[in-house]
Amino acid sequence: MKKNVWFLILALSSSSFAFDGQPLQYEIDWGPVTLADATVELLDSGEVRSVSADIASRGVGAWFSDFQSSLEIMRTGDGMQLLNGKSTWGDALSNLTVTWLPGDEKPLVDYYRSKPRDYEITPVPEDSVANTVDPFTPIFEIGRDLNQTKRCEGSYRIFDGIRRYDLTITDGGVSELTSDDAADFRGLAHRCDITLTRIGGFSTKKGLFKFGESEISRTLYLGEIRGHWVPVRFEISAPLGTAVARLINLNRAVAAQ
Repeated sequence: MKKNVWFLILALSSSSFAFDGQPLQYEIDWGPVTLADATVELLDSGEVRSVSADIASRGVGAWFSDFQSSLEIMRTGDGMQLLNGKSTWGDALSNLTVTWLPGDEKPLVDYYRSKPRDYEITPVPEDSVANTVDPFTPIFEIGRDLNQTKRCEGSYRIFDGIRRYDLTITDGGVSELTSDDAADFRGLAHRCDITLTRIGGFSTKKGLFKFGESEISRTLYLGEIRGHWVPVRFEISAPLGTAVARLINLNRAVAAQ
């Protein structure tokens, strides 16, 4: 459950449309129940591009796995990328650092986990991590160029230090998002349809929440907040239902417009 929630966030560069670093609040739901809360800050100042995200289980999500996670990603003007992640669940913890150095094809990975996994993961081919990017690069590149391109599309080789996968993003046109909750985003949004191809680092364990990629659909909606295109809704649909990460506290988010 924890990994699926993170993908909602993780799944959840013209400077005039840069991200401004103001915090965005998200609630992650599965049908009528709440799984987790998340706070995400996106900053693109030209020389430095960064992401910070904090997520904590809540409601039914805490029943499955009481966890807290934080993630920081930074790209500097010389091309260096740095990903730092920390997670705690129960009495266990993990720390992850991934560094992409300018001129090096493959990133450096430093990973610590206090308890071994109780499941196996698929191997990550060594050569497959060359020329990869962090999980937030697609959001930055598509979001900041959307006013010019008018399309949500791209192909990316993603590595988060554990999982290696390819993303293909295709344009789904413009949609009108509605909500009965005044705190939610309402209005025009660009729809991005996401296809994921697993390369390695994914659990081999079969269980209630394990489905093949052909059974899963992922849809990201980008809305305009304070003049910047940011994620306002992300949906993962599988045979047992749909998990949704949605931007909330919108009145506070647009106060700076």
